[in-house]
Amino acid sequence: MPSDQQNPSHLMNHSRATRLPSLRSLLTAICLVFLLPPSLASAAALRITLSVPGALLAVPAVRMAVEDSRNLLQNSFPGATVNINDSRSDVLLILRPVKPATDASRPASHLPYPTLPQPDSYYGWQSRESRGKTVLTLSATTPQGLACGLYGLLQEKLGIRFIHPRQTIIPRYTRWPLRRTFGFSGRPLFASRGFHLHTLHPTELTEQLHDPNHPNAFADVAAYIDWLARNGQNTFQFFLLRGIERREWICHARRIVEYAHARGIKCGVEISLAMLQQQAFQTITLLRPFPSYHSQVDETLAWLFQAPWDFITLEATMGEYLPLLGRLLPDVQEHFERVVMRRYGARLLYATHVITQERGNAVRRPMLSASGILVHTVMCYSASETKAPVYGNANQRFMLRAARQEAGKRETWYWPESSYWVAFDSPVPLFLLPYLDSRWDDIQTMKSIGVDGHLTFSSGWEWGYWLIDWSIARWSWRFENNGKNISNSPLSTLADLFPDRAGQALWHKALKLQNHYLKERELLRYMSALTTFSELPAKLSLPFQPAPEFSYAWLLREAPQQSARKILRQPISDLETYAARMEHVADALSSRHKQVKMNSSLSRELINALRISTLRARHRAYTLQALLSRKGENGIWGEENGQSEHWLGLARQERVEALRIVRQQENSYRYPLEMLAQQRPSRTAYQFGYLFPVDTLFFWVREEKQIRNNRFDPLFMNLWDYHGILGLESLFMGS
Repeated sequence: MPSDQQNPSHLMNHSRATRLPSLRSLLTAICLVFLLPPSLASAAALRITLSVPGALLAVPAVRMAVEDSRNLLQNSFPGATVNINDSRSDVLLILRPVKPATDASRPASHLPYPTLPQPDSYYGWQSRESRGKTVLTLSATTPQGLACGLYGLLQEKLGIRFIHPRQTIIPRYTRWPLRRTFGFSGRPLFASRGFHLHTLHPTELTEQLHDPNHPNAFADVAAYIDWLARNGQNTFQFFLLRGIERREWICHARRIVEYAHARGIKCGVEISLAMLQQQAFQTITLLRPFPSYHSQVDETLAWLFQAPWDFITLEATMGEYLPLLGRLLPDVQEHFERVVMRRYGARLLYATHVITQERGNAVRRPMLSASGILVHTVMCYSASETKAPVYGNANQRFMLRAARQEAGKRETWYWPESSYWVAFDSPVPLFLLPYLDSRWDDIQTMKSIGVDGHLTFSSGWEWGYWLIDWSIARWSWRFENNGKNISNSPLSTLADLFPDRAGQALWHKALKLQNHYLKERELLRYMSALTTFSELPAKLSLPFQPAPEFSYAWLLREAPQQSARKILRQPISDLETYAARMEHVADALSSRHKQVKMNSSLSRELINALRISTLRARHRAYTLQALLSRKGENGIWGEENGQSEHWLGLARQERVEALRIVRQQENSYRYPLEMLAQQRPSRTAYQFGYLFPVDTLFFWVREEKQIRNNRFDPLFMNLWDYHGILGLESLFMGS
């Protein structure tokens, strides 16, 4: 500075002073190098290399997993260089050679009955320090095990979360975050583990699986298969619909199956013998018996096996509550099973249902001893709990007994639901955390009794239901750190997304509240919407999901006033109590997540889903109060004139607030809104997306108008195409 230059003595002092700060700066810089997080000190220099022998890269399952992992690592380490077989590295991921996959496949003699061959997917990682670099070595007995091992490291150790086919949570790192020395391994609980997409419903991939000309059809299906592979799943199935263009579709199907095989995933399709309802694909046409049903089976399977399916699931009823064709046409079903297995070398799995059968076993069985079986349970109830009011049953324990009886005798897979749709959960919408509880408990139970496979029955992913599927996929594995088991729980995946103990305690409280009020105190009978068949006259009313043990029409028109009050007193009180307590939990979760800066979009999505359940509970409490008031108004000595409109006004306020949340959620749907939540052409029996009822809160509106108009019949504000759902024309038109 000029003033400094004008004062020689000052210049001398300045010279001395400049030397001292320089030393201080140097010391400070040295300290910073050691004290700063390694992320800041070494980010630019970090080099990650995947070392993969050429023979392994020639195996599609390994090559695709390696290339995908390289891209994911590059996104997670944006300042690093991530390469395959680079000679330079700071972190080296080595994939050891394995024996050919065919040598490691489980031999048929391993069990006393035939099964779908699945390569052993066990893998183990060992991390060590070598010459200043971190070296991780992956060992497995099959290429599929190596692929699972790569994704296991990314998800379970590096925190890359494969939550949804269209959403992956990728943390950002500037240094390698793992200890230099550790062991990590993964072992699947079931030889076959995967998902059944219930495409009888108009869900995310229904159109893409059936129409090769649908926009992005193959890409969307491939993305889902990628999601399965990333989560260590090896089995995929969907329900085939009738009305497809056969020549085009079989080419589409072949492409899908071949892509799944390249990813190490076995592919199956469910078809019916001659199911009428919901546009299910039919093998035979019942009212066209010529030349013969056997020849129709042969012709259908010859067409279907132009794609290399690994297994076929057979639905042998004419529909829910309709006759069992295996009883009417046993020789046709037996012929179907035999042709699938002997002529085409595929596995045959027989679909069961929780609708109990008359005479003999409650659960129907396949004809041939070599055929496998899928043991089904529904909704958010486990196979073992004592109270599960589904399809007119007290519980589903008879399905657990069937699983025990069949495991060890034939190939047995558990086939539980992660969502139900229709009028039960996501279309209301209700985010039911008890799915987590039940599915986690069932996995432990089915593993303990020796069930061979786990195939999750999925009916849509929005409104938090992706969390159920993602949790099940991860629970199908057992992981170990340094030889010690990594425990999981019904809420362990939520804990991974939101690693905060106070928040986790609140999620546990939310689960406990729903288990207590919705299941134990049976509020699901009221919070779910009524199905069409619930509103038919008593002799025609068929039980499906939980519903009140009385009709609202009877309650309004015939029940004595005091009896009606007595019947509804407890449900109304429980609904109000649940709403108040869950609202408190949702508010606390929202505050806590903001305080600790949790993932804002996922946090908002799941907490919104909880909030909807509080609004729904209040809405039902108010509409039930309005029903009681309207009953009083209808009587000659009505004492509550005008009160029903008061309660309906309060119900409307809850609905308007819920609709505000719906609009917020719809902005975050992962597939186009017009596909998920609007009326549109569909190959299913439903000419709208599966979230169309949510878009206007259709069921909420209908309940209000039912009371206002005194209409409790299935034709009032009817949402369903009965003709399309029943499908009677298929008796003579077929597929």
